[in-house]
Amino acid sequence: MTPQPPILAIVGATASGKGALAQEIADATGASLVSVDSRKVYRGLDIGTAKPSPEVQKKYRLAMIDRVNPDQTFSAGEYVRQARAIVGERVARGERVILVGGTGFYLDAFINGLSELPAIDPEIRQAVLSKAETEGWEAVHSEIARADPAGADSIALTDKTRLLRAAEVFRQTGRPIGAWQRELSPDPAPWKVLVYEVLRPRTELRERIERRVVRMIEEGLIEETQAMADKGYGEGCPGMSGVGYLEVMSFLKGRIGRRKMIEEIAAHTRQYAKRQLTWFRHRSYVQRLDFQPNVRQLLTDGWLD
Repeated sequence: MTPQPPILAIVGATASGKGALAQEIADATGASLVSVDSRKVYRGLDIGTAKPSPEVQKKYRLAMIDRVNPDQTFSAGEYVRQARAIVGERVARGERVILVGGTGFYLDAFINGLSELPAIDPEIRQAVLSKAETEGWEAVHSEIARADPAGADSIALTDKTRLLRAAEVFRQTGRPIGAWQRELSPDPAPWKVLVYEVLRPRTELRERIERRVVRMIEEGLIEETQAMADKGYGEGCPGMSGVGYLEVMSFLKGRIGRRKMIEEIAAHTRQYAKRQLTWFRHRSYVQRLDFQPNVRQLLTDGWLD
Protein backbone atom coordinates (compact mmCIF):
# COMPACT_ATOMS: atom_id res chain seq x y z
CA MET A 1 0.00 0.00 0.00
CA THR A 2 1.33 3.45 -0.92
CA PRO A 3 2.04 5.52 2.22
CA GLN A 4 -0.44 8.32 2.75
CA PRO A 5 1.19 11.73 2.19
CA PRO A 6 0.94 14.16 5.11
CA ILE A 7 -1.28 17.21 5.09
CA LEU A 8 0.68 20.40 4.41
CA ALA A 9 -0.27 23.58 6.29
CA ILE A 10 0.97 27.02 5.24
CA VAL A 11 0.24 29.54 7.98
CA GLY A 12 1.36 32.97 9.08
CA ALA A 13 0.35 36.49 9.94
CA THR A 14 -2.09 38.45 7.83
CA ALA A 15 -0.49 39.88 4.65
CA SER A 16 2.53 37.55 4.94
CA GLY A 17 1.92 36.01 1.50
CA LYS A 18 0.87 32.57 2.73
CA GLY A 19 -2.09 32.37 0.36
CA ALA A 20 -0.03 33.03 -2.76
CA LEU A 21 2.62 30.55 -1.58
CA ALA A 22 0.01 27.84 -0.99
CA GLN A 23 -1.38 28.38 -4.48
CA GLU A 24 2.08 28.05 -6.03
CA ILE A 25 2.66 24.77 -4.21
CA ALA A 26 -0.78 23.57 -5.27
CA ASP A 27 0.10 24.38 -8.88
CA ALA A 28 3.27 22.31 -8.59
CA THR A 29 1.69 19.33 -6.82
CA GLY A 30 -1.94 19.22 -7.94
CA ALA A 31 -3.11 19.74 -4.37
CA SER A 32 -6.40 21.33 -3.32
CA LEU A 33 -6.74 23.97 -0.59
CA VAL A 34 -8.67 24.16 2.66
CA SER A 35 -8.94 27.53 4.41
CA VAL A 36 -8.00 27.92 8.08
CA ASP A 37 -9.52 31.36 8.58
CA SER A 38 -12.22 32.30 11.08
CA ARG A 39 -13.32 35.33 9.03
CA LYS A 40 -13.56 33.82 5.57
CA VAL A 41 -16.34 31.49 6.76
CA TYR A 42 -18.81 34.40 6.54
CA ARG A 43 -20.78 34.94 3.36
CA GLY A 44 -20.70 38.39 1.81
CA LEU A 45 -17.59 39.51 3.67
CA ASP A 46 -15.16 39.27 0.79
CA ILE A 47 -13.00 42.37 0.58
CA GLY A 48 -12.43 42.83 4.29
CA THR A 49 -11.40 39.19 4.75
CA ALA A 50 -9.19 39.15 1.63
CA LYS A 51 -11.00 36.18 0.10
CA PRO A 52 -9.57 34.89 -3.16
CA SER A 53 -11.71 35.54 -6.22
CA PRO A 54 -14.41 33.00 -7.16
CA GLU A 55 -12.18 31.90 -10.04
CA VAL A 56 -9.27 31.18 -7.69
CA GLN A 57 -11.55 29.39 -5.24
CA LYS A 58 -12.81 27.15 -8.04
CA LYS A 59 -9.36 26.47 -9.46
CA TYR A 60 -7.94 25.24 -6.14
CA ARG A 61 -11.23 23.79 -4.81
CA LEU A 62 -10.77 26.06 -1.83
CA ALA A 63 -12.96 24.74 0.99
CA MET A 64 -14.22 26.24 4.26
CA ILE A 65 -15.21 29.52 2.64
CA ASP A 66 -18.70 31.08 2.91
CA ARG A 67 -20.13 28.60 5.42
CA VAL A 68 -22.49 30.86 7.41
CA ASN A 69 -24.18 34.27 7.31
CA PRO A 70 -22.64 37.18 9.24
CA ASP A 71 -25.25 36.99 12.01
CA GLN A 72 -24.46 33.34 12.78
CA THR A 73 -21.80 32.01 15.12
CA PHE A 74 -19.20 29.56 13.85
CA SER A 75 -17.20 27.77 16.52
CA ALA A 76 -13.82 26.09 16.36
CA GLY A 77 -15.61 22.82 17.03
CA GLU A 78 -17.77 23.30 13.96
CA TYR A 79 -14.69 24.17 11.93
CA VAL A 80 -12.99 20.94 13.00
CA ARG A 81 -16.04 18.84 12.19
CA GLN A 82 -16.48 20.27 8.69
CA ALA A 83 -12.81 20.65 7.76
CA ARG A 84 -11.86 17.15 8.86
CA ALA A 85 -14.76 15.69 6.87
CA ILE A 86 -13.62 17.52 3.73
CA VAL A 87 -9.97 16.58 4.20
CA GLY A 88 -10.93 12.96 4.92
CA GLU A 89 -12.88 12.69 1.67
CA ARG A 90 -10.05 14.16 -0.37
CA VAL A 91 -7.34 12.04 1.24
CA ALA A 92 -9.45 8.92 0.71
CA ARG A 93 -9.41 9.71 -3.03
CA GLY A 94 -5.62 9.94 -2.95
CA GLU A 95 -5.53 13.73 -3.20
CA ARG A 96 -2.95 16.01 -1.63
CA VAL A 97 -4.35 18.72 0.63
CA ILE A 98 -2.92 22.03 1.79
CA LEU A 99 -4.35 23.91 4.76
CA VAL A 100 -3.81 27.66 4.45
CA GLY A 101 -4.67 30.51 6.79
CA GLY A 102 -3.83 32.45 9.88
CA THR A 103 -6.32 31.39 12.54
CA GLY A 104 -4.03 29.51 14.87
CA PHE A 105 -6.84 28.39 17.18
CA TYR A 106 -8.61 26.65 14.28
CA LEU A 107 -5.37 25.00 13.14
CA ASP A 108 -4.58 23.78 16.64
CA ALA A 109 -8.10 22.40 16.99
CA PHE A 110 -7.84 20.67 13.61
CA ILE A 111 -4.57 18.98 14.55
CA ASN A 112 -5.08 18.23 18.23
CA GLY A 113 -8.85 18.24 18.61
CA LEU A 114 -10.93 20.15 21.13
CA SER A 115 -11.59 19.31 24.74
CA GLU A 116 -15.15 18.76 25.89
CA LEU A 117 -15.82 21.68 28.22
CA PRO A 118 -18.45 21.80 30.97
CA ALA A 119 -22.02 22.79 30.12
CA ILE A 120 -22.82 26.43 30.89
CA ASP A 121 -25.80 27.68 32.86
CA PRO A 122 -27.80 29.98 30.53
CA GLU A 123 -27.98 32.58 33.33
CA ILE A 124 -24.18 32.74 33.47
CA ARG A 125 -23.95 33.23 29.73
CA GLN A 126 -26.54 35.99 29.89
CA ALA A 127 -24.65 37.66 32.73
CA VAL A 128 -21.48 37.80 30.63
CA LEU A 129 -23.40 39.19 27.66
CA SER A 130 -25.01 41.81 29.88
CA LYS A 131 -21.62 42.89 31.17
CA ALA A 132 -20.36 43.20 27.60
CA GLU A 133 -23.37 45.30 26.67
CA THR A 134 -23.11 47.67 29.63
CA GLU A 135 -19.32 47.84 30.17
CA GLY A 136 -17.93 46.74 26.82
CA TRP A 137 -16.00 43.65 25.72
CA GLU A 138 -12.85 45.26 27.13
CA ALA A 139 -14.27 44.67 30.61
CA VAL A 140 -14.90 41.01 29.77
CA HIS A 141 -11.34 40.70 28.46
CA SER A 142 -10.01 42.25 31.68
CA GLU A 143 -12.00 39.74 33.73
CA ILE A 144 -10.42 36.88 31.80
CA ALA A 145 -6.95 38.42 32.13
CA ARG A 146 -7.21 38.52 35.91
CA ALA A 147 -7.89 34.78 35.96
CA ASP A 148 -5.60 33.72 33.11
CA PRO A 149 -3.20 36.44 31.84
CA ALA A 150 -1.48 34.18 29.29
CA GLY A 151 -4.77 32.89 27.91
CA ALA A 152 -6.22 36.39 27.63
CA ASP A 153 -3.23 37.53 25.57
CA SER A 154 -4.20 35.07 22.85
CA ILE A 155 -7.77 36.40 22.54
CA ALA A 156 -8.43 39.54 20.52
CA LEU A 157 -10.80 42.15 21.90
CA THR A 158 -12.88 41.73 18.74
CA ASP A 159 -13.18 37.95 19.12
CA LYS A 160 -16.45 38.02 21.04
CA THR A 161 -17.11 34.29 20.63
CA ARG A 162 -13.90 33.26 22.39
CA LEU A 163 -14.20 36.04 24.98
CA LEU A 164 -17.68 34.85 25.87
CA ARG A 165 -16.58 31.21 26.08
CA ALA A 166 -13.56 31.95 28.27
CA ALA A 167 -15.53 34.18 30.64
CA GLU A 168 -18.49 31.85 31.03
CA VAL A 169 -16.31 28.78 31.66
CA PHE A 170 -14.44 30.62 34.40
CA ARG A 171 -17.64 31.85 36.01
CA GLN A 172 -19.20 28.40 35.80
CA THR A 173 -16.24 26.45 37.19
CA GLY A 174 -13.88 28.90 38.86
CA ARG A 175 -11.05 27.67 36.62
CA PRO A 176 -9.59 29.23 33.44
CA ILE A 177 -10.61 27.63 30.18
CA GLY A 178 -6.96 26.84 29.45
CA ALA A 179 -6.75 24.63 32.54
CA TRP A 180 -9.70 22.58 31.34
CA GLN A 181 -8.27 22.24 27.86
CA ARG A 182 -4.92 21.02 29.19
CA GLU A 183 -6.50 18.32 31.35
CA LEU A 184 -9.18 16.90 29.08
CA SER A 185 -8.37 14.43 26.31
CA PRO A 186 -9.11 15.83 22.83
CA ASP A 187 -9.31 13.71 19.69
CA PRO A 188 -6.28 14.35 17.44
CA ALA A 189 -6.49 14.34 13.65
CA PRO A 190 -5.79 10.95 12.00
CA TRP A 191 -3.27 12.48 9.58
CA LYS A 192 0.23 13.79 9.95
CA VAL A 193 0.23 17.55 9.42
CA LEU A 194 3.40 19.42 8.39
CA VAL A 195 3.04 23.05 9.45
CA TYR A 196 5.17 25.86 8.05
CA GLU A 197 4.88 29.47 9.13
CA VAL A 198 5.73 32.09 6.51
CA LEU A 199 7.80 34.85 8.10
CA ARG A 200 8.54 38.34 6.78
CA PRO A 201 10.83 41.00 8.26
CA ARG A 202 8.84 43.22 10.62
CA THR A 203 9.19 46.36 8.49
CA GLU A 204 8.22 44.49 5.32
CA LEU A 205 5.15 42.98 6.99
CA ARG A 206 4.10 46.40 8.22
CA GLU A 207 4.39 47.83 4.70
CA ARG A 208 2.42 44.93 3.23
CA ILE A 209 -0.34 45.46 5.79
CA GLU A 210 -0.57 49.18 5.02
CA ARG A 211 -0.72 48.49 1.27
CA ARG A 212 -3.42 45.88 1.82
CA VAL A 213 -5.56 48.31 3.82
CA VAL A 214 -5.34 50.94 1.08
CA ARG A 215 -6.16 48.31 -1.55
CA MET A 216 -9.20 47.12 0.39
CA ILE A 217 -10.57 50.65 0.58
CA GLU A 218 -9.98 51.11 -3.15
CA GLU A 219 -11.67 47.80 -3.93
CA GLY A 220 -14.82 48.79 -2.04
CA LEU A 221 -14.58 47.84 1.64
CA ILE A 222 -16.73 50.80 2.65
CA GLU A 223 -19.38 49.90 0.09
CA GLU A 224 -19.27 46.23 1.12
CA THR A 225 -19.78 47.14 4.78
CA GLN A 226 -22.66 49.46 3.89
CA ALA A 227 -24.29 46.70 1.84
CA MET A 228 -24.07 44.34 4.82
CA ALA A 229 -25.54 46.99 7.11
CA ASP A 230 -28.39 47.52 4.64
CA LYS A 231 -29.15 43.81 4.94
CA GLY A 232 -29.38 44.11 8.71
CA TYR A 233 -25.92 42.87 9.59
CA GLY A 234 -24.78 45.39 12.20
CA GLU A 235 -21.91 45.71 14.64
CA GLY A 236 -23.40 43.11 16.96
CA CYS A 237 -23.16 40.31 14.39
CA PRO A 238 -20.29 37.84 14.82
CA GLY A 239 -19.15 38.26 11.23
CA MET A 240 -19.00 42.05 11.52
CA SER A 241 -16.75 42.00 14.58
CA GLY A 242 -13.53 41.58 12.62
CA VAL A 243 -10.88 44.18 11.90
CA GLY A 244 -11.93 46.39 9.01
CA TYR A 245 -15.68 46.11 9.37
CA LEU A 246 -15.89 47.60 12.87
CA GLU A 247 -13.80 50.61 11.87
CA VAL A 248 -15.81 51.18 8.68
CA MET A 249 -19.05 50.92 10.66
CA SER A 250 -17.75 53.64 12.98
CA PHE A 251 -16.98 55.77 9.92
CA LEU A 252 -20.41 55.15 8.41
CA LYS A 253 -22.08 56.15 11.69
CA GLY A 254 -20.05 59.37 11.78
CA ARG A 255 -18.04 58.50 14.86
CA ILE A 256 -14.67 58.84 13.07
CA GLY A 257 -13.43 60.42 9.86
CA ARG A 258 -12.09 58.65 6.78
CA ARG A 259 -8.41 59.20 7.62
CA LYS A 260 -8.92 58.00 11.19
CA MET A 261 -10.78 54.96 9.89
CA ILE A 262 -7.86 53.95 7.65
CA GLU A 263 -5.34 54.57 10.43
CA GLU A 264 -7.32 52.42 12.85
CA ILE A 265 -7.74 49.55 10.39
CA ALA A 266 -3.98 49.52 9.78
CA ALA A 267 -3.14 49.74 13.49
CA HIS A 268 -5.60 47.03 14.49
CA THR A 269 -4.39 44.81 11.66
CA ARG A 270 -0.80 45.18 12.87
CA GLN A 271 -1.93 44.26 16.38
CA TYR A 272 -3.74 41.22 15.03
CA ALA A 273 -0.66 40.16 13.08
CA LYS A 274 1.40 40.43 16.26
CA ARG A 275 -1.02 38.13 18.09
CA GLN A 276 -0.82 35.64 15.22
CA LEU A 277 2.98 35.63 15.36
CA THR A 278 2.88 35.11 19.12
CA TRP A 279 0.44 32.22 18.80
CA PHE A 280 2.49 30.34 16.21
CA ARG A 281 5.76 31.04 18.05
CA HIS A 282 4.45 29.09 21.05
CA ARG A 283 3.43 26.00 19.03
CA SER A 284 6.15 23.35 18.93
CA TYR A 285 4.76 21.71 15.79
CA VAL A 286 5.22 24.88 13.70
CA GLN A 287 8.35 25.11 11.55
CA ARG A 288 9.37 28.69 10.80
CA LEU A 289 10.38 29.66 7.30
CA ASP A 290 11.78 32.97 6.10
CA PHE A 291 10.06 34.01 2.90
CA GLN A 292 12.64 33.73 0.10
CA PRO A 293 12.38 33.15 -3.67
CA ASN A 294 13.16 29.44 -3.31
CA VAL A 295 10.67 28.74 -0.51
CA ARG A 296 8.05 27.32 -2.84
CA GLN A 297 10.51 24.89 -4.42
CA LEU A 298 11.90 23.82 -1.05
CA LEU A 299 8.46 23.02 0.34
CA THR A 300 7.28 21.36 -2.85
CA ASP A 301 10.34 19.12 -3.11
CA GLY A 302 10.18 18.24 0.58
CA TRP A 303 6.50 17.38 0.43
CA LEU A 304 6.86 15.21 -2.68
CA ASP A 305 9.81 13.25 -1.31
